[in-house]
Amino acid sequence: MPPAARSRPRIFHGWWVTLVAVLAMFAATLTGGSGFSVFVLPMSADLGWDRKTLAGALGLGTILGAVTAPFFGRLVDRYGARVMLTATGLGLAVTLLPIAWVRLPLFFYLCYSGARLIDMGVLNTAATTAVANWFVRLRGRALGLTMAGNAIGVALVTPLAQWIIVGWGWRVAWFVIALAAVLLLTPLAWWLVRRRPEDLGLHPDGDPGPAAGASGARAGSSAAPLQVDWPLGAALRTRAFWLLVLSGSLTMFAIAGMSFHQIPVLVANGLDPSLAAWLVSLYGFGWTFGSVAWGLVAERVPARYALAGTYLLSGVCMLAVIRIHDLTPAILYAGLYGLVNGGKETVDAVVWADYYGRRSLGAIRGYSRPLMVGANAGGGFVAGWAYDSLGSYAVIITAFGLLAILGGLLVLLARPPVQSSLDVRAGKLPVDAELAAQ
Repeated sequence: MPPAARSRPRIFHGWWVTLVAVLAMFAATLTGGSGFSVFVLPMSADLGWDRKTLAGALGLGTILGAVTAPFFGRLVDRYGARVMLTATGLGLAVTLLPIAWVRLPLFFYLCYSGARLIDMGVLNTAATTAVANWFVRLRGRALGLTMAGNAIGVALVTPLAQWIIVGWGWRVAWFVIALAAVLLLTPLAWWLVRRRPEDLGLHPDGDPGPAAGASGARAGSSAAPLQVDWPLGAALRTRAFWLLVLSGSLTMFAIAGMSFHQIPVLVANGLDPSLAAWLVSLYGFGWTFGSVAWGLVAERVPARYALAGTYLLSGVCMLAVIRIHDLTPAILYAGLYGLVNGGKETVDAVVWADYYGRRSLGAIRGYSRPLMVGANAGGGFVAGWAYDSLGSYAVIITAFGLLAILGGLLVLLARPPVQSSLDVRAGKLPVDAELAAQ
């Protein structure tokens, strides 16, 4: 039976792809600053390592992920997210599980930096590209659900890890959580993920005919009136590409530093470690809701405005947290910071897909990540160095807040690139509409 004659499934397959992407983001919980934050104090006390050492492994892995991201982005486009996400699950098993037996910094750096490389170099790009390829009209909510996977991980893993750490130690907690993550991701990625809806005789969003995005942008979207599949070389020549990279880099540097030290910051403010862990869990729940809510917002307003809003509000939260010493304002901070930080990753993924289309999205995202991920690498290390040097988080967290606000202002300048589809597909140098008008 030809593909066009197949009956549409009751559940659009793109939602199964989204489920796997959610699990992929969940599996990366331990490789992120918020998930690892609960292990910083017990590992430091048990192993006798300072916070710079622990943060350095995260920073090194992030840098390696930044360097390799363009290579992996091309692989995602070439082999598809199914292969790359399955390989990611196997890679996380090899790198995360042995950390439960770590004794030496070198062994920890090899394993944890490898896991972080996988997360920042390929997992995020593969997961978001897989979902963006299946949706156009409903892209905001689908990517919102995807990014909620990391938030769900933070919300569930942080208190669970703290509970296991108190009862059985950090090594048992690490092994249990890492094993659960890789067992969830690997088999389902191979079983459920497919490259594009057209491969199954379907259309994006599960629509009966060609998606609206093939001839026009989503309603309320910041994409160009005619959504074009930009080739990599043409995308790299647009002003929007570099403004998105710069604004994202400043904000990722700040948020990465804050996320890695979130529990130590709250403890330094006088809160109990267990209470701080629960506050980070609340942050995770806010992140979960924010991921989906901001995705819906990005379907109704220009996505760059929503992205700027998440950056600006994240900066405000950072400026506030260093002045919080009591439970009630701490609860408000955790909920609001989670809400806006959850939207950041969602709307960022929507903006890239809206601006540059589906054909080369993996490569384009891959080339956008070296500077952004490199900035992410420095945040946790710089915050650790500042604390060890000054004995306080006040100066560095204030700087982080101001950088995030600057990132929000810059993203407002990243107007969507516009060029005729014929010129772009021919590989001609595109001209940004805003530059052509000057």
